[in-house]
Amino acid sequence: MMTIHPTASFEPIIEKDIEVFAVIEGKKIYLPENARYVMQDSRGIWFFCNRKPRISEDDWTVNKTSIACKTNRGVVRALKTEARSPWLDSCQRTIRVVSKGSGRSAEEDEIVRNQVRMRSRVAGL
Repeated sequence: MMTIHPTASFEPIIEKDIEVFAVIEGKKIYLPENARYVMQDSRGIWFFCNRKPRISEDDWTVNKTSIACKTNRGVVRALKTEARSPWLDSCQRTIRVVSKGSGRSAEEDEIVRNQVRMRSRVAGL
Protein backbone atom coordinates (compact mmCIF):
# COMPACT_ATOMS: atom_id res chain seq x y z
CA MET A 1 0.00 0.00 0.00
CA MET A 2 1.30 3.44 -0.94
CA THR A 3 1.21 6.18 1.68
CA ILE A 4 0.94 9.86 0.77
CA HIS A 5 2.41 12.34 3.21
CA PRO A 6 1.11 15.92 3.42
CA THR A 7 3.30 18.44 1.59
CA ALA A 8 1.07 21.46 2.26
CA SER A 9 -1.67 22.58 4.63
CA PHE A 10 -4.65 24.87 4.87
CA GLU A 11 -3.33 26.34 8.15
CA PRO A 12 -0.06 28.28 8.59
CA ILE A 13 2.84 26.66 10.40
CA ILE A 14 3.45 28.96 13.37
CA GLU A 15 7.14 28.22 14.06
CA LYS A 16 8.30 29.22 10.56
CA ASP A 17 9.95 32.60 9.86
CA ILE A 18 8.51 32.85 6.35
CA GLU A 19 5.00 31.98 5.25
CA VAL A 20 4.99 30.59 1.74
CA PHE A 21 1.60 30.14 0.16
CA ALA A 22 -0.39 30.15 -3.05
CA VAL A 23 -4.03 31.05 -3.52
CA ILE A 24 -5.81 28.24 -5.35
CA GLU A 25 -9.57 28.36 -5.91
CA GLY A 26 -9.78 31.24 -3.42
CA LYS A 27 -8.08 29.30 -0.59
CA LYS A 28 -4.64 29.86 0.88
CA ILE A 29 -2.48 26.76 0.59
CA TYR A 30 0.60 26.93 2.83
CA LEU A 31 3.65 25.33 1.23
CA PRO A 32 7.22 24.44 2.26
CA GLU A 33 9.79 27.27 2.22
CA ASN A 34 11.51 25.88 -0.88
CA ALA A 35 8.33 26.16 -3.01
CA ARG A 36 8.80 28.93 -5.56
CA TYR A 37 6.23 28.01 -8.23
CA VAL A 38 2.88 26.22 -8.31
CA MET A 39 1.23 24.78 -11.39
CA GLN A 40 -1.66 22.56 -12.40
CA ASP A 41 -1.28 19.68 -14.81
CA SER A 42 -3.74 18.64 -17.51
CA ARG A 43 -5.55 16.30 -15.06
CA GLY A 44 -6.23 19.14 -12.59
CA ILE A 45 -3.66 18.08 -9.96
CA TRP A 46 -1.55 20.87 -8.40
CA PHE A 47 2.23 20.72 -7.93
CA PHE A 48 5.00 22.92 -6.59
CA CYS A 49 8.70 23.16 -7.40
CA ASN A 50 11.70 25.29 -6.47
CA ARG A 51 12.78 26.25 -10.01
CA LYS A 52 10.75 27.66 -12.86
CA PRO A 53 9.17 24.64 -14.57
CA ARG A 54 9.51 23.85 -18.24
CA ILE A 55 7.43 21.74 -20.55
CA SER A 56 8.59 18.15 -21.05
CA GLU A 57 6.70 15.53 -23.05
CA ASP A 58 3.39 17.43 -22.92
CA ASP A 59 3.57 17.97 -19.13
CA TRP A 60 5.57 20.01 -16.63
CA THR A 61 9.11 18.78 -15.91
CA VAL A 62 9.55 15.90 -13.52
CA ASN A 63 11.22 17.94 -10.75
CA LYS A 64 7.89 18.81 -9.11
CA THR A 65 6.11 17.68 -5.96
CA SER A 66 2.37 17.16 -5.72
CA ILE A 67 0.51 19.38 -3.27
CA ALA A 68 -1.07 16.96 -0.82
CA CYS A 69 -3.21 18.24 2.08
CA LYS A 70 -5.01 16.61 4.98
CA THR A 71 -8.79 16.79 4.54
CA ASN A 72 -11.36 17.46 7.28
CA ARG A 73 -11.72 13.68 7.66
CA GLY A 74 -7.97 13.31 8.34
CA VAL A 75 -7.18 11.72 4.97
CA VAL A 76 -4.26 13.01 2.89
CA ARG A 77 -5.21 13.71 -0.73
CA ALA A 78 -3.52 15.39 -3.68
CA LEU A 79 -5.01 18.82 -4.34
CA LYS A 80 -7.14 18.60 -7.47
CA THR A 81 -9.40 21.27 -8.89
CA GLU A 82 -11.38 21.73 -12.06
CA ALA A 83 -9.19 23.18 -14.82
CA ARG A 84 -10.66 26.63 -15.55
CA SER A 85 -7.97 27.61 -18.07
CA PRO A 86 -5.41 25.72 -20.14
CA TRP A 87 -2.90 23.96 -17.87
CA LEU A 88 -0.01 25.79 -19.57
CA ASP A 89 -1.37 29.08 -18.14
CA SER A 90 -1.56 27.79 -14.56
CA CYS A 91 2.09 28.34 -13.53
CA GLN A 92 2.37 31.06 -10.90
CA ARG A 93 4.92 32.27 -8.38
CA THR A 94 4.29 31.58 -4.69
CA ILE A 95 3.75 34.40 -2.21
CA ARG A 96 6.40 34.78 0.49
CA VAL A 97 5.60 36.79 3.63
CA VAL A 98 7.88 37.36 6.61
CA SER A 99 6.06 36.39 9.82
CA LYS A 100 5.43 39.20 12.33
CA GLY A 101 7.26 37.75 15.33
CA SER A 102 10.19 36.29 13.41
CA GLY A 103 12.72 39.05 14.05
CA ARG A 104 13.52 39.16 10.33
CA SER A 105 13.37 42.40 8.42
CA ALA A 106 11.73 42.71 5.04
CA GLU A 107 15.18 43.25 3.44
CA GLU A 108 16.06 39.65 4.25
CA ASP A 109 13.39 38.27 1.95
CA GLU A 110 14.73 37.09 -1.40
CA ILE A 111 12.57 39.30 -3.61
CA VAL A 112 13.37 42.52 -1.74
CA ARG A 113 17.06 41.57 -1.46
CA ASN A 114 17.31 41.08 -5.23
CA GLN A 115 15.59 44.42 -5.89
CA VAL A 116 18.07 46.20 -3.58
CA ARG A 117 20.98 44.59 -5.43
CA MET A 118 19.56 45.67 -8.77
CA ARG A 119 19.12 49.26 -7.58
CA SER A 120 22.72 49.41 -6.31
CA ARG A 121 24.03 48.03 -9.60
CA VAL A 122 22.04 50.60 -11.60
CA ALA A 123 23.18 53.43 -9.30
CA GLY A 124 26.81 52.29 -9.68
CA LEU A 125 26.71 52.54 -13.49
